[in-house]
Formats: sequence, C-alpha cells, structure tokens
Amino acid sequence: MAQATGEVFDTLKFIEYDLYDYSPEEQAAWEASRYAQQAIRLNLGSVTLKELYSTEEAQVNLRPTPWLGLHLDVEDFRTREQEVTQLLLDFSFRVLPWLELLATGSPGLRKDEGALGVGLLAASADRKQYAVLRLLDDAPFFNGRNPDGGVRDSAVWRVQAEARGSRGGLSAWLRADLGTKSEVRFAAPAQLEANQRNDAAFHLRWEPAGWARREGGFGVRGILRLLDNGRTELEVRNQLRRTLGYARIYATVPLSDVFRVYSILLLASDQGRGFGAGLPFTFSRWDIGLRGGTTVDLGMFRLDAGYAAMRSHREIQGDPAWSGLSPVGYGDKVYLSAQWRPRKNIYLKFLISHQVFTGSFGGLNGSLGAIF
Repeated sequence: MAQATGEVFDTLKFIEYDLYDYSPEEQAAWEASRYAQQAIRLNLGSVTLKELYSTEEAQVNLRPTPWLGLHLDVEDFRTREQEVTQLLLDFSFRVLPWLELLATGSPGLRKDEGALGVGLLAASADRKQYAVLRLLDDAPFFNGRNPDGGVRDSAVWRVQAEARGSRGGLSAWLRADLGTKSEVRFAAPAQLEANQRNDAAFHLRWEPAGWARREGGFGVRGILRLLDNGRTELEVRNQLRRTLGYARIYATVPLSDVFRVYSILLLASDQGRGFGAGLPFTFSRWDIGLRGGTTVDLGMFRLDAGYAAMRSHREIQGDPAWSGLSPVGYGDKVYLSAQWRPRKNIYLKFLISHQVFTGSFGGLNGSLGAIF
C-alpha cells in the first residue's frame, strides 16, 4: 500500500516513463521486425536515487527448413508496477503458405515456473504483417515441485495475442497478454496469495509520403495494465487492485534532412483500491502533460533537446500518511540526449535531464537497440 500510494504523489513518474521509452520511429521498426528479424533492446533509467527503471527484450527468428520455424522472446521488465521475466519459445509448423501451427512454452516445467501451450500464426510473405494467438497453461506442474510448499487449486491460463498490419503509410500494432487469477495456499503459516496481471498495448501510426526516410509521422501509442495482488495471513487481508492507462499522441515533422521537431500530448491514469493491514483504501491519479523538442541528425550522430511538463491531480482515502497534502502537483524536465547510430536500426543513446521547477537533478537514461 505505502509504495503504491507514494507513487501517486510522484509528479515526475509519467514524464520519466515517456522520456525513457523508445521513440515512435524506433518502436515502429521493432514492431515490423517481431517475426522477421533478430532484435535486442536494453533500457535503463533512474526513477529516484534508489530506484531503477529497467526493460530488456530480445528476439530470435530462425527457419531451418521451409516448413519449420523457431521464434524466441526474452523479456525482463522492472518498473514500479511490475516485475515480469519471461522466456517464450515457439516452434512453428507451416500448413499453408500464410498459416502456421505453434507449439509454444517456457523452460522450468519441473518447478513453479514455465508454461506449455499451442497457437496459430498468420503472416505475410515478408512476415512484417502478422497475427499471432497463443493459449498457455501457466506453470502446469506448480503443485509438484514449487519450493515454498504452496498448493494451487486450479490451472492458470494465459492468452497472448499480437498483430500488425500496414498499408501505404498507415500501420497498426496491438499486443495483449491476459491471464486468469492464480491463488496459492500455504499451510504453515496459513495464508493465501492471489495474483493476476493483464496487459494491452497498441500503436497507430501514419507516415506521409516522403517523410519515412526522414523519420516523420503522426500517431497514438497506448498501454492499459490491470494488476490484482493480494495476501491474507492470520486473517489479515492485504490487497491492491490497480488499473493504469497511459496514452501519447505524437507528431514528428521533418523540417529538412537535418532538423526535425516533435510534440507529444501525454495522458495518464492510475486508479487503485484494496486493503492495507485489513483496512480499506482507495487512490486515484489523473495526469495531462506536453513534451516538445527538436532533433539534429548528423548522420551517425544525433542530438536531441526538449522540455516536458505535466499536471497531476491525485486523491487518497484510507491512508492518513498523506492527509493535508495538495491534491494538485506539477512536474517538469528539460533534457538533452546524444545518440550514436553506426547503421540503420542500431543505436546507442544517453540522456540527461534537469528539473526546472525544483532546480533538482532530473536523472539519467541509457538505451541500446539493434535490429538485424
């Protein structure tokens, strides 16, 4: 409870999530590569002096024979809301020129991790347009070898879907990861742990004719995340149900081959309710902000500078630690980043920022990306 309600009063949170994220152009290239190429993305940023924003992703696509393929996804997300580590392996068997059957799963099947499942993949000839659907039994052997002596009464199912389509300068991408609730009972001490996570993300993008080479375009990116985590021990209930929504409407306009300007409208919502030490509480947060800047493209090197500001309205009921604090807060950052790009879709980027409102140091971020 304390960590979640503390986040409600951090006015910089969603500014940092936007600054540290990949640019729309980098994201669009990664989406097109998902089932056609190899890729790796690493992203580290400071949230506070004691917290690190961290996302790491890697993918492999191999086709040993025309009828057999292999797709590997490795993900490790460490943000304030969630910690998710996943290794997913698909073996695909072509039954039609555009359709493949999937045998999918994760390692650790004799422990309290791993998964087994089946799926379908439909893809274009270049595999840059695709639709994937998987059904997974999450940790099917949990009761046999879990290290803490927990017992799960029912199976946990996950549905994973991902799709991308494009036509002309228009493209659309959607990914969803939905699961049923996991309830684990422990005998000594008597306790019940329940967890559920559902995620969805999308990206709609339009690149006007002639802008693609100069990385210009318009679009909308969004994330919806639902989390339900609870623990009951000695009849004392602790639970947090949380819904986070985050959207960005952006425009990147190339003024020449060297200069681009961009603007982003930021919208965010964080709603939660639950029990802390058996007592009910609720919290809510609504944010709106703007970010704008310019990019100087010098070929292998790029410089980017801009400014972001956000207004946050937040309320907490049931947690006296935050009584008397203002429900409205403002946060901002001015930033500068440098990027080295030895070739297309390979880059190393470093960002530094400063808070104008408070005069405090704003944090650092570094990221690495490669599609090959």
